Amino acid sequence: MGELEKFENLLETKLGINRTLKKGEVVKGRIVKIDERVAYIDVDYKVEAVMPREELPSEAKEGDEIKGVLVKFSRGVPVLSFQRYLNERLYGFLKSAYEKGKVVEGRIEEVLENEYIVNVSGVKATLPKSEARPGLRKSSRVVAKIKELSISKDNFMIVLTEKDLLEHRRKKKKEQVLKNLKVGDVVDGKVIKIDPEKGITLLVKNALRAFLPKEELSWGRDKNPYNYTEVGERLKVKVKRIPKDGEFIFVSLRELKGNPWEKATELISKGQTLSGKVIDITEKGVLVEVLEGVEGFVPKDEVSYDNTMPKKWDTVNVKVLEFEPKQRRLILSIKRTLPKPWEEYLKKHPVGSRVKGKVEKLEGASAVIDLGEIKGIIHRSDLSWLKPNRVEEVLTVGEERDFAVLGLEGRYIKLGIKQLQENPWDSFVKKYKVGDKVKLRVNSIHPFGAFLEFPEGIEGLLPLSEIENIKDIKVGNELEVRIIDITPNSRVTLSAKEEKKTEEIINEGSESGFTLGELLKRKMKL
Repeated sequence: MGELEKFENLLETKLGINRTLKKGEVVKGRIVKIDERVAYIDVDYKVEAVMPREELPSEAKEGDEIKGVLVKFSRGVPVLSFQRYLNERLYGFLKSAYEKGKVVEGRIEEVLENEYIVNVSGVKATLPKSEARPGLRKSSRVVAKIKELSISKDNFMIVLTEKDLLEHRRKKKKEQVLKNLKVGDVVDGKVIKIDPEKGITLLVKNALRAFLPKEELSWGRDKNPYNYTEVGERLKVKVKRIPKDGEFIFVSLRELKGNPWEKATELISKGQTLSGKVIDITEKGVLVEVLEGVEGFVPKDEVSYDNTMPKKWDTVNVKVLEFEPKQRRLILSIKRTLPKPWEEYLKKHPVGSRVKGKVEKLEGASAVIDLGEIKGIIHRSDLSWLKPNRVEEVLTVGEERDFAVLGLEGRYIKLGIKQLQENPWDSFVKKYKVGDKVKLRVNSIHPFGAFLEFPEGIEGLLPLSEIENIKDIKVGNELEVRIIDITPNSRVTLSAKEEKKTEEIINEGSESGFTLGELLKRKMKL
């Protein structure tokens, strides 16, 4: 090659005549001039390249170096784009972060209903709320991974997620929590799930999940998780087991409260009245929980006076009959805390009241009367003011009639019939006195004497010793007799003998050895 040829080639290279530019290529040059429309850039090409002035950085000036992407040739003049260069450079950075799983940073510009708009290096990205940590707001700093990335006509489509980072942080935190945790520790957890068939799931320190089986809820029979907490509430529990895999720890609520039977020795004593909840009803009786985990048994005959039974979950009062905490044995009575129905009946129907009752059965010299809620009893002596009749002559089983309330006899209301009528003795003692002579009819004759009836219906006894000759007396006869003794509400004693004078009594007494005082007493008695 001659010297001239070498010089021409060197000149062409110097002037860039031999340099080729490709569309899409990143071109570097120096700004030589800026006018109102474009900037002229020396890129070592045969002609200067141009760049629209609106794409220039605000601080750019003549003499500065600048890069741009060759977007086209306009009449042989290269046209560069600084924004395209920035976008491709940013896309490369974002793509690398996306492919390598690296994090990017940004700040929230807008808070929408289901997502956040995040500014990442001047580009808008979306962060779905389902992929974000709670509590974010406008201007919050976001450190996230790119979940989706694409570019179309210089527009980016970027979807972010914080889940991986949150999970990573949770694992780190969980490892730290597990490292410092041991069986027996008491922890506080947030309830995140309730399964009524299995138990409760909690989140401890926002990192470690804990499972509370329903069997560990209580020492008692109530194993319904919803009776102890709700989702979102916080619950203190005791660590019971830490598996090697560390995914879940197992906790207990009841162990946090201690064995209730040990506590019961300080709170329960024989004879004490307590309040409890009915937790089960069986054929033999009722189970009542008086303290959480402490159940007592109420035998069937100690439940009520009228055989009524409470309902499950009712609150009842109970009296402690037997208490053996070491054997976990507690015998209770509901009935003994209730008002006694016979006492309540007597309050409503005090002594002297008239009540209706039905004859339930006859028992010897008494009868049992059905008063509805309770039973009454009447004895033969309360059937009549006069000579008591046999019970069956006055009362019939199934008969309903009025009775007078006389008081209590054990669990029975003591009743009477004669008390509903006027006492004939009241008028008798006003009308008659000892010494009166009356003419009475003979009702009956016996080996010991005879009974005579007054008009008032009261019978008087004429003893054999006060009759001259019993053979002369017949039933239905009328006899003139003298009253020699009156015991009100009980008996009247009569005499058919003639009254002797005082002198005769004294003489008889002298012959028989009686003193004068004794004879006078005898006369007064007669």
